[in-house]
Parts: sequence; structure tokens; C-alpha cells
Amino acid sequence: MMVLEYGLGLLEQDSFASVWWFRFKRLLKIDANGSNFQENFIDGAYWFFSVAFSGTIIAFLAAKVSSFLQAFKSGRSTVIDSNHYVIVGWNSTVFKIFEEIKIANENQAKPTILCFNAMDNVEMNAKIDLEHTNKKGLRIITRSGDIYSAQDLARTNMAQAKCVIILDDTITPDFNIETSILAAKINLNQRDVPIIPQMFKESHIGLLSKNIGSDIYPVYKNKTIANITAQTIRSKHISSVVLDFLDYEGDEIYFFPSNNLSGKTFKQAMVLLSGATLIGLVSSNESVDINPEKGRIILKDDLLIVIANDDDIELEYNSISSLDQTLNKLVISPYNNDLKETLSILVLGWSTMGSDIIDKTLPFLDNNAYIHIAYFEDLVLDSPQNTISSQIGLDLTKLKANQNIAIGNILNENEFDIVLIVGYDDVLPKIVADTNVLILNSYVQSILNEKKLTKSPRIILHLNDGSKKELIPDNPFNELIVSDNLSALVISQLADNPKLWCVFEELFNGVGLKIHETPIAKYCLPNKSSMLSVTDLILMALEKDQTFIGYILNDKLHLNPPKNKTITQINNLSLVYIA
Repeated sequence: MMVLEYGLGLLEQDSFASVWWFRFKRLLKIDANGSNFQENFIDGAYWFFSVAFSGTIIAFLAAKVSSFLQAFKSGRSTVIDSNHYVIVGWNSTVFKIFEEIKIANENQAKPTILCFNAMDNVEMNAKIDLEHTNKKGLRIITRSGDIYSAQDLARTNMAQAKCVIILDDTITPDFNIETSILAAKINLNQRDVPIIPQMFKESHIGLLSKNIGSDIYPVYKNKTIANITAQTIRSKHISSVVLDFLDYEGDEIYFFPSNNLSGKTFKQAMVLLSGATLIGLVSSNESVDINPEKGRIILKDDLLIVIANDDDIELEYNSISSLDQTLNKLVISPYNNDLKETLSILVLGWSTMGSDIIDKTLPFLDNNAYIHIAYFEDLVLDSPQNTISSQIGLDLTKLKANQNIAIGNILNENEFDIVLIVGYDDVLPKIVADTNVLILNSYVQSILNEKKLTKSPRIILHLNDGSKKELIPDNPFNELIVSDNLSALVISQLADNPKLWCVFEELFNGVGLKIHETPIAKYCLPNKSSMLSVTDLILMALEKDQTFIGYILNDKLHLNPPKNKTITQINNLSLVYIA
């Protein structure tokens, strides 16, 4: 440029060095006004060191930002969120938990879920993007690390979390959930953050709870599936009630302060509540009492356990002045709710899970019940003959290579109420066992379609991976798909309300309280009326010491119905209650 200026005669009449320095300062924007070489040299030196220092700072910051971005991308950075859900470990139920947490928080700020496991962070995000495409209303973040390491788990900021869910991990070989519980507990710093572990076995959890605190709410996968399936085998409507309690669509179980019901008896409160159904109480010492003594006085510190549409509703109350005299005269005579069922059950396949389900079902069956089990002998660890000890009728068919012919003959020669299809999980890989269940289900449906039965059996499938439910076409036979999704539903409920653990233990442990349905003919109708209100049904159930929760009319379940609702067709009416 200086040569061009010189050629055009634009160069100042000064020395070349002075002109060069002047142009150099203009180009690099050096703030210098030296009048001689020494001053110009010092100004240039200051500029050089200034640039070098700025460059060093910029390089340092760039390296830090790059390091942070790399750590963030690899899932190694520390989470600063609070009141978030922490999910440690990974299995197929995680996506069902996402869905339920999203529904549970629809009327609140967008919840944050942190997934932490040993999977590569990029791979984990890719799986989430593939399986859970609709992220609206939910913020999901991921971190990778050692799920046994207290130091790695510290990056989840679980001490500030809403809850910590520890899944039965399928990423870590020979996963030991007790180690992860101990590592999580170290990070909680004595804070009352609930830990919800998805346990495969019940071993050690009692000892852990005793030694490290009572804020552990275990969900036993197989036990949960077996207990709930056993109850639903009794009736398809009981199946609907259970699923309604567990998912966030419809009515769930919530806790409310006693407020206006303090000083009332439990039976008065059952009739007083308008938009909710009272099923139990939580006392000030946190003991849970479902279906309590009906004359029990509700204290101001008690919590009401109710079935309601949501936990943010305002409880409404009826006026029962006209019913006070009726309630006072009401004579409660306990009813024998342990009436057993005469069911005919076909079990196709066998496994430890199948054995657990039948074992939990047997107490509900009378001596006239019948179970037929068809299985491949080389795909089971123990024969059903050795695991079932009961007085009911039992037939075993050992299947051969041409199993379709044998299964077809069994279905054609018998009328079954229930067809339970389970995989050979103890011997085959879970994905292979699930595939066998799906194929066998299609074959059973084809046979039932050919028979053109007036009353079709209820088909209950057990799948290890609940996401495979989408592979089953809609049909009139399949009623319930039993899978790990059941434990995911329980986990999701406990994540928002850990106190529900005691309620679920009472309702679903197969011992003591149960959900029942009984035809209206078993009750004393008021004045032999042909038209009844829901309040009438509550009083009829009270006479038998039952806690009313709904009714079945024309084969349709009505859970938590309004008290003022009137029922005009009572011939096909049954009461649903807890007793």
C-alpha cells in the first residue's frame, strides 16, 4: 500500500520509517504518540504484551468453554437443577415413567427428569429421541457415569431432587441395586428425599431400610406383577380399578387434610364427601388404615385417603342432616368377603413369574376351580407339579414340537374363563420369550375366532418389555398386558406421593384387604326400590362393613361416582368395594 501511495504521490514528505510506523499504528490501532524511535519502540512493546495477554486470556476461556461443552456433551457435567426427578439406571420402563410423570404434572410447571446411567450420553439421548418423540411438557436431561460411585452420583444433585428412582439396570452387568442405594444415600446428606428402588428380589431391603433410614420405598417388580395379576384374574372390572388407581388418567388415590370432617365419624364422612370417595385415614403417626372401623372419629391431624380426579381439587361436601338418623340406626354386620371363585384357567408356558401368579391366585379359588398348564418341559427350571400345592383340579400337558395341535385340542375340548400366556423367562432370553408369547397369542386368537364362542375367555399376557404391547392388534380377547409397565406405574405414583406405598401394600399384597365386586342381589334394597342413588349404595355397603368405591352397570365400571347420581336400571348392577 505504501508503494502505491508513493507512486501516486500521496506519501507525506517524511522519512520512510516514520511513514511506515504511522501506517502500522493506523492498521493495528496502536494508541501511541511517540516522537522518536525509542518512544515508538516502547509503545510497540506495550501493544505486543497487551495483545499477548489478551490472547492468553481468550485462549484460557476458550479452553474452559470447550472443556465444559465436551463434558456436557459426554454427560459428565454437574446438574444445578433442583426439585427434579432423578432416575438412576436404565431399562424399558423408563419411557412409561416419562409419560406418567408428564401427565401427573400437566397442571404445574414443566418437570425436569435426569437420567443417569453407564450408557454413553450420545447413545442415551439417541434412544430417548427415538422412543420418546413427544417431549412437550417435559424436560429430560442426561448424564453418564458409574451408578455405584457416590462421587459420580453427586453430579446429579440428588440432595436437591424431588425423589430418586433407581431402576433395575440392564446396562451394568450383574447389576446390584443395593450398592446403588448405598451410594445414593451418601449423597442425600440426611435429607428426606425419597428413594424408590425397582427391586427384583426382596433380599436385604429390610436391613437397608433399618440401617440407613425409612425413606426407602421399594417396588418389587415380580411381586407387584404377580399380586396385581392375581387380583385381576378374578374380574376384568377389578383389573380396571387397579389400573385406574395406578395410572394418571381418570381417578387416583390422594391425601387431603381432614378440615371440615374433623370430629365426624368415618361413615359420616363417606356420605358427606361429594366429589371424592373416602377409603381410609392416615393418623398423625403416619399409620395407614384402609377400610377402618366405620365409627372411628376423624381427628384434626388425620389425613383423608380418597379417590379423586386430581390432588388440586377443592373438596365439596353434601348436607346429610336428613341422613344422620339413618346413619345412627345403621347396624353394621361384617359380610364374608372371602367367597372363593370357581374359575377355569388355561396357562400356556411356564416360568418363575407364572408360578408366582398362580400361587397368588390360588387363595381366590374354590375346590371346584380348574387349572390346565401346557408347557415345554425342557424350557422350565421346575415342573408346575412341584410348585403348585392345592386341592383344586390340575392337569399338565407337556408340549412337543407340534405344540399348535396340542394347544388347539385343549382349547377345543374345554371352556376356559381365563387364558394366561407367559414366556419361558427362566431359560430363554427375555426378548425371545416375549416373541414366543406374541406368536402364541396370535395362534390362540385364531382358534377362538374359529370356535365362535358366545362367551370368550379373557386372555392375559405377560411380557417382559411392555413397549411390545403395540405389536398386539386390538381384539375382543386380550384384556390385560402384564409387564414391567405395572411396576413403572407404581413408581410414577410414588415419585409424587411416597406415602402411597403403604396404601398400595395394603391393597395389592394379596393378603388382608382386597377389591371386590358383588351383585346388588346380595344386598338389602331400601324399601325394595327399583331406583337407587349412589348414597344408597354407600349405605348398603356400610351395612356389610364395606368401603364403597364404585359400581358396575351393564358391564361398565363407574369409579368414584357423584353421590347424587341416580341409577334406574339395577338388574345388572354390582357394587365395587374394599373389604
